[in-house]
Amino acid sequence: MFKDTAFIKKLSMLAVPIMFNDILNSSVNLLDTFMIGKLGEAPVAAVGLANQIFFLFIVLNFGINSGSAIFMGQFYGKGDKDGIHKCMGITVVIAALVALLFECAAIFMPERLMHIYSQDSKVIELGSQYLRIVAYSYILSALTVLINAALKATGQVVQPMATTFVSLMSNFIFNWIFIYGFKLGVRGAAIATLTARTIELLTTVLWSCAAKRIIITSPRNYFRHIDLAFVKSFFSVVTPVILNELMWALGTTIYNVAYKYSGTVAQAAVQISTTVQNEFTVAGTAIGSACGIMIANALGANDRDRAISYSRKAMTMCVAFSIFAAICLVLASPYIVGFFDVTDEARRYAYYMLLIISAGVTMKNLNFVTVVGILRNGGDTRFCLLADASTVWFVGVPMAFLGSKFLGLPIYVTFAMVYMEEVVKLFLTVARVLGNKWAKVLVQ
Repeated sequence: MFKDTAFIKKLSMLAVPIMFNDILNSSVNLLDTFMIGKLGEAPVAAVGLANQIFFLFIVLNFGINSGSAIFMGQFYGKGDKDGIHKCMGITVVIAALVALLFECAAIFMPERLMHIYSQDSKVIELGSQYLRIVAYSYILSALTVLINAALKATGQVVQPMATTFVSLMSNFIFNWIFIYGFKLGVRGAAIATLTARTIELLTTVLWSCAAKRIIITSPRNYFRHIDLAFVKSFFSVVTPVILNELMWALGTTIYNVAYKYSGTVAQAAVQISTTVQNEFTVAGTAIGSACGIMIANALGANDRDRAISYSRKAMTMCVAFSIFAAICLVLASPYIVGFFDVTDEARRYAYYMLLIISAGVTMKNLNFVTVVGILRNGGDTRFCLLADASTVWFVGVPMAFLGSKFLGLPIYVTFAMVYMEEVVKLFLTVARVLGNKWAKVLVQ
């Protein structure tokens, strides 16, 4: 695989900007957690748990756009601009409705939502303050995710990276102004996030129009070519992806419901470690996303053998980069936890969990590559739903409640038990990829 310089060059041209984009994206959350972390454990837990609502929303949104990108990537490989535009038209309607639902829930019933994740009245109060403001950014994020998904599916991966950098810098500046300058605490973090998301969307739209990207057309063209036959085909592939992400996201948020039985200190440690985890899974997500674009384009051009070849090479590259990331995390963990102004107990818990993450990061990355990058872009969305949902709900969730609620184990032990989800999923997905039945042409 490493002798195939053409593959490495092509993958790198897509993966490197995506990787930096993912680093910047996760850094937005890391920045919030770090800057709020200077205010103590309750604000850290409050913002982290309030963002579980956003996490559920953005993962669902990712599912919608990830499913749509399967078609957009294959239409691009086929050279069909109208196909790309009608996919965007259908997607924007779905994404807007989902955003409206989450916004209303976060604005009008934040206390009920926070009570799901915490028993601490202070955490619930602070989290509700954050939610009421940050909820207005959901529709902005939905539109940004849609445009970026379309750009990536058509090979334009540098622009999303650059606009995410703009968002990160905006978030940092406005966090500093509102959290520390105006001393607004968690409300300041919410205002900063809303402002940054607004700037990010405006930058994305204006840049796309100025550069005359293939995804840009007259508003009516996004809906003009939609027909019933395509809508049925679209939803037959995309619905399992949406359900997949919904089931996975719900299961992951249920982990946090289970972790509340371990206490606020443990929850703060979980928020720290999982936020840091995102920085060390970027290699896998970047390779998976880049490989997915290449596979979708190859299948759109009716070249199934090339798509299968890409899948093997991407998995090998993912393992190599993930091992390197794991070593870096082990070495950096003692220094990372020292940045947070939390108790020694919370810092110790977070350190142990970072070591667990370093042991499991290769499996986690490889599962992303196989599910999101390979199987999903090959149209094998029903199997992805089965593999993701079954491992989360029949392995991860039971382990979370068993360790935290019923056995009262230390949070890092429960965290390690939950990671068994990745082990089981790995066996299922790798076997499926090697079987080659997943590679399907959807836009003939």
